[in-house]
Amino acid sequence: MKDPSGGAETKGRRRSRRGVVDPSHPSAEPFRSLRLALELRDGERQSNIVVFTSANPGEGKSTLAANYAVVAAINHPSVLLIDADLRSPSLHDIFQAPRAPGLVDVVLGEAAPSASHRASGLGNLDVLTAGSRVLSGGDVMSSKRMRDFVESAAVNYDLVIMDTPPILSAADAATIATGVHADIVLVIDKSSRRRAVARALRELELVHASVLGIAMNREGSIARYGYGYAYGA
Repeated sequence: MKDPSGGAETKGRRRSRRGVVDPSHPSAEPFRSLRLALELRDGERQSNIVVFTSANPGEGKSTLAANYAVVAAINHPSVLLIDADLRSPSLHDIFQAPRAPGLVDVVLGEAAPSASHRASGLGNLDVLTAGSRVLSGGDVMSSKRMRDFVESAAVNYDLVIMDTPPILSAADAATIATGVHADIVLVIDKSSRRRAVARALRELELVHASVLGIAMNREGSIARYGYGYAYGA
């Protein structure tokens, strides 16, 4: 897997990753709690693929997905974080990696599956950015090539984490979650309206998606997780 830094990463550059916690810092504890909660629910999980989504844009799903991946990479032999929000990708900015080649290019056969970037200094974490811009992101997400790629990644990695578009903006999260039997974490924040969250959950229920729980985002950290789980932030 490629290392976009081309070598060892300095502490300054590690700090410059927007919104990513230092795994050794106390600020990472809420994400450790999330990791533990998901691990404790192994009996309910369908696969080693976890999809992060939200009801609407701006609720912090990408930041939570990125930080969960960073903390998960401490314990898991290999973790792949995929930016599958082709409409509004952000992981290339968060991890300071090239946007392309990435997921789109791999799925379209224009790049090798090894197009992911090793997140230097963050354990066994690889990041696959969104890739080249396309007009029909929904068609890419719902294609057989996409399902085949994600299933292959789940074989080659101990854990696959996907950041997908909001449920009420696109059907991508539900499509990929049901297509590869992934599990979903729904991210909300203090501005999330109860009606929108209920509608998002209903849409996931209609396609029989496996929803592990709800994570409450509060300024880039986790305030609450799951049905009945509560964490300090």
